[in-house]
Amino acid sequence: MATDNLPKPNIGTPDYAQGRTNKKLWAILTTIGFAVFWIYLLYMAATFFGGDGISWYGPIICIAGLALGLWGRRQVERE
Repeated sequence: MATDNLPKPNIGTPDYAQGRTNKKLWAILTTIGFAVFWIYLLYMAATFFGGDGISWYGPIICIAGLALGLWGRRQVERE
């Protein structure tokens, strides 16, 4: 019958309704961390290939963004 192919309604409760709101927070922090990492990595590459010197805060912020992204990713998988 034609109604057999209709999608089934969502069954169960979502993560936020079960009291697991930390997963969403860790996912947001992971995204921010990796975004900071890639932005500063590309910024440092552009300044390096453009002939300018790399400032001291670029690599520090880049490594901190990578650390935040990796740590947040571990927390998302742990939850």
